[in-house]
Amino acid sequence: MQATEIVWHNEESIRFMQALGMLTEEEWRRPLGPGKWTVAEVAGHFAPWDRFILELRLPYFLGDDPLPEGPDADALNARSARESGSRSRDDTIDEFVSVRRQLISALRDLPAEDWGREFRIGKSRMTLGQYFRGMIEHDEHHFRQIRQVLEIK
Repeated sequence: MQATEIVWHNEESIRFMQALGMLTEEEWRRPLGPGKWTVAEVAGHFAPWDRFILELRLPYFLGDDPLPEGPDADALNARSARESGSRSRDDTIDEFVSVRRQLISALRDLPAEDWGREFRIGKSRMTLGQYFRGMIEHDEHHFRQIRQVLEIK
């Protein structure tokens, strides 16, 4: 995956999230299904992961130091869902937009030649493009869930 595609996706994700600002409170708090997160909780879990990438992945991807261990995904998701359940829609969206813009800026600042270099996460070797393809797939999975529950095309 090319850097331009990755940046484009992240810019589009901001537009998608900003469009959720038009939701009613009932729509914002609607669960994706029985026993599932609400739209608010899904929206609120993106910024902590973006911060993790900004602080504990990007600085290490292209250096020689080993990557710091990642957070406990279940604990991070549970905490971010809990917090977003008590925050306003606008605060959640504003946080997403702010952190995602920081990520976009950091991605744009990466030298073109670094996008093809491989790095290691555990036993896996990958390029930045491959890593961010996984992040995009994660975003798109949740965006599809939101569109489906809200019946948005």
